[in-house]
Amino acid sequence: MFAQAQAMPDGPAKFQALDMAIRHADASGDAKLAFEFRHESIETFTFGGDDRRAFLAFSQSLAAYDRDPTVADDYSEHTILWQFKWVVNALPDFPDIPLDRTYAVLDDMQRRYLLGGHSLHAVHQARWQIAMHVGDFDAAARSYHDMVTSKMDSLANCSVCVPSAQTRYLSEIGKFEEAVKVGGPVKRGWCRRQPRWVQAYLMLPYLNTGQHAEAAEAHRNSYRQMRTDHTDLGGIGLHLTFLGRSGNETRGLEVVEKHLPWLEVSPSPADSLQFAAPAALVLNRLSANGFGDTTLLGRASATGRRQETTVDALRGELAAFARDLAAKFDARNGTSHQSELAERRMTAEPVAEHVSLSVMDSLGTKKKAIVALQERIAEHTQAGDVEGAARARLDAAIAMSKKNHPEAIAAAEEAAIAVERAGLTGLVREAKLLLWDLYREAYAYRDTAKSLFDELLPDAEPREKARLTEQSAKLYWGDERAERFIAAADLYRETGDPDRELRALGEALAANGDLALLERAETLREQGNWLKFAMRAAESLAYHDLHEQALPLALEVAQSGAKRQPRAAHLVCQLLLVTNRPAEAETRARELLTATPDKKKRDVHVLLTRALLAQDPSSAEAAELVASNNIKDWELAAPDDEDEYGEGDD
Repeated sequence: MFAQAQAMPDGPAKFQALDMAIRHADASGDAKLAFEFRHESIETFTFGGDDRRAFLAFSQSLAAYDRDPTVADDYSEHTILWQFKWVVNALPDFPDIPLDRTYAVLDDMQRRYLLGGHSLHAVHQARWQIAMHVGDFDAAARSYHDMVTSKMDSLANCSVCVPSAQTRYLSEIGKFEEAVKVGGPVKRGWCRRQPRWVQAYLMLPYLNTGQHAEAAEAHRNSYRQMRTDHTDLGGIGLHLTFLGRSGNETRGLEVVEKHLPWLEVSPSPADSLQFAAPAALVLNRLSANGFGDTTLLGRASATGRRQETTVDALRGELAAFARDLAAKFDARNGTSHQSELAERRMTAEPVAEHVSLSVMDSLGTKKKAIVALQERIAEHTQAGDVEGAARARLDAAIAMSKKNHPEAIAAAEEAAIAVERAGLTGLVREAKLLLWDLYREAYAYRDTAKSLFDELLPDAEPREKARLTEQSAKLYWGDERAERFIAAADLYRETGDPDRELRALGEALAANGDLALLERAETLREQGNWLKFAMRAAESLAYHDLHEQALPLALEVAQSGAKRQPRAAHLVCQLLLVTNRPAEAETRARELLTATPDKKKRDVHVLLTRALLAQDPSSAEAAELVASNNIKDWELAAPDDEDEYGEGDD
């Protein structure tokens, strides 16, 4: 039950499934198992956006560990100390949890760190973050100093998250140049929540130090990562602040409308406040510029449906919401800091009249083709030719994608928006197909690609529908991957394309090893590229340990004279070995040696050595081959993974 729950995507259903498994572990009376389930669920709850579940699981697993330390291994003991950081940083985000409780957990964390001989680096960081939350700037400064002068050990936050937090602190106290110096060098660093957060914290420092191109780049890169994860709601608020203060209120309105529903699934009241106040800022700026009557979709009603509202109406609603939340925090904290901070966030003045967000304005490229396209976009824009500028943007995005430019996705996204706004219906699909090709090749955009596939498929022509379905299969694993390849094969059959039907069947076979697919493929033996399929199928069946079924296919290719003949002959030797036919494998290996170039003979010598040793462990010829080819013991073991059978078709 627990394993099945862990395999589910993050969300309420997964959390409830984990709860059920934990309850069964409790009922079993196995304290070690119950501890393990809770302990391993804490990270899922924390990063999945359910801190309250994380608090409960942590307090119960910690109590179990204190009662009986043997329930945890050495790694779990270290992880408990690490989890303290997640808990103590999240507790202040809920105004119904007394602040004394947060300080008690922090004190317990410090005590345990000292007992274990660990640095207090992470403890000092938590202290200044809590001090900033309540508005005690002097205490924050002292703890910040303690942190930066402490040793970083295995319990300190990572080499990106620490400067990210520092960037946030320095920005909040107005030390923008210092914030850039600290955060800038790690803005492309990586960990679970980076670099999107350090980039978001850098936006205002860049803006306030006049580095507008860097600010726009940080916004684009960070928002692209945050826009699909509701647990980043507070981070979306940082982007709204940037948009509201950089003369990009119109873009800010789109962001507000897109993410407003996330308030209903907010990870915490603090995240809600950090979104609502900057959203009110964007709407304030729009209202001040005469767009108060502009309509947009508001929050969901009691029926769950979103109703139209206006900028002015939503501005008032969000401002009231933010003030109410801030008051709850202040009542808990015994200060007025959160209310004052919310007001400043809602009424902040612009730092710049207008900062261009377009990637095309900040490429800094010297490539003549791209520069020429940049100039075309600028010329059409200056002339007021919206359609011409949109076409030029799409041409630029296509050119950048062909060159594998690192900003190709950003350029394509801008082009898709531009052609749609320009009413160029015929180019909208072309732009989206370009995005599809870019998204599906980038791992970080797989979820975005899946959503775009659902949008593209209904209007696709039959051949395009088959191609899109086949491409979409590569975004999945296991049975779903196989099912999508089979669906693509069905579509290729409808369009009379046996070669591609065989290709899709081969990929489905690789995904699940279903022999029924082999039977279906046999019906296409005389119509499509059978030998190419047979090679892929042989390797796939071997991977799925269906050696007897793989062997005749490999033999067929090996005897065909096709370009895959050497690869197939090599596979035949392997299959003969694992099916306990070493004498036949020896014969095949010797035949293969005569057809193999000298520089590639070593792999065949390994096969021959294995065949000889399988027949006679004391074989003198085998010993000579081992010595002359420097063959290692591990190379003489039986194949146990797909690498032994090749890496798929070319």
